[in-house]
Amino acid sequence: MKLHLKRLAREKEVRFPGVEHFRVYEARRREERPGGFIYVVLEGEVVIDLPDGRYLHLRPFEAAHLKGPHVLLPVERALLLEVRA
Repeated sequence: MKLHLKRLAREKEVRFPGVEHFRVYEARRREERPGGFIYVVLEGEVVIDLPDGRYLHLRPFEAAHLKGPHVLLPVERALLLEVRA
């Protein structure tokens, strides 16, 4: 399932019927986000800027639960599993 999900997500955003807050997609550019997200990096790397000047650097199979506003900055590109919390 994981390899299939990753292959589909490279082509387009993947959503599941009946699970509206869950998606897998390829992040390619900077995104400003409100709070309330859980991220799991499936491939690539992501830097997440936090409002207090700190940041998180996530590599494959690392995860983060963010409650406040933040900025996603993929390193080149990244496949992210995202759950709106």
